[in-house]
Amino acid sequence: MENHTDHPLTLTVEQTAKLLGIGRSTAHELVHTGDIPSLRLGRRIVVPAARLAALLNTTASGVQAGEADRPTATHPSDLARKPDAVESLRLF
Repeated sequence: MENHTDHPLTLTVEQTAKLLGIGRSTAHELVHTGDIPSLRLGRRIVVPAARLAALLNTTASGVQAGEADRPTATHPSDLARKPDAVESLRLF
């Protein structure tokens, strides 16, 4: 079994916001509405990294094969107005 200490299993909402290029309050709103998957651990809210990657249709190693030409024409500030836009963002 491999040790996956290179990548955290969860992210804070603030880390998620930075990763997605959106504001902290927008990220909290998207967590609250369920558009960004989250877990409550005691008083903390965390975002499972694997579920976020799956939501964004990526793999841990980068963009999936065949997606390099797929456009990402969504501005992060549009996420609050268009929840489906979360699916068009990709991690690089």
